[in-house]
Amino acid sequence: MAKSKKKSSGSSLIMSILYIIIGIVLLVCPGDAISIAMTIAGVVFIVSGILELVRKNVLGGIISLVIGIAILVLGWALAEIVLLVLGILIAIKGIIALVQALQQKKKKFLQIFFPILTIVVGILLAFGNLTGIILIIGGILLIVSGVLGLIGALKK
Repeated sequence: MAKSKKKSSGSSLIMSILYIIIGIVLLVCPGDAISIAMTIAGVVFIVSGILELVRKNVLGGIISLVIGIAILVLGWALAEIVLLVLGILIAIKGIIALVQALQQKKKKFLQIFFPILTIVVGILLAFGNLTGIILIIGGILLIVSGVLGLIGALKK
């Protein structure tokens, strides 16, 4: 049980750090952010795929690796699809976080606000044309999410 918790904590730590890095990139250089974010997203999927393969989740690992390699190799040819998928994944993450927050006995404002904001950003990223503004908002959300995840991972 402790070993499983340690693996989960390590994975959470890596993903939190990557969220923070992506968020900073989105804030610092929004003009180049999509290109940089796509490269980082490709690397994140590859790292995630490798971690899944190490955990013996072959199917999940292969899918993540294929997505990561496709993002890196095809780049801008898949930009629209990547933004759509990334937006949908961010919205799903927000929905999951919102459901978890609503199941808590004590509901705090930020525990509900950030998931709702994450859902909105995900939807706008997937279907909106306000890319620059969305990237900045997405960057802020990723930094906040990464910091909170980092704190949670370090507490375990």
